[in-house]
Amino acid sequence: MASKKPKFTWHYYSMAMGALGAMLAATLSAWSALFCAIGFALLSHPVLPFKSLTRTVFLVMFFILYVFAFPDANVVQNMMSASPTK
Repeated sequence: MASKKPKFTWHYYSMAMGALGAMLAATLSAWSALFCAIGFALLSHPVLPFKSLTRTVFLVMFFILYVFAFPDANVVQNMMSASPTK
């Protein structure tokens, strides 16, 4: 009845990076970046049967989309420095 545990590989680190990226995107209300980060985390799961080249292409694509999905730095600074309205 003992089940074999999967090896701890790079997949889990990239899934964690996707989850952290999703939290950052949600904090800044960057919805496109949120969906890219969730897609990155899901594609990194080791159970998915993607071969290395296919997975790599999609992960790089999601990463590039994630980087460019955030608003300008001025907008982020204004969002973080603005006081909440009542």
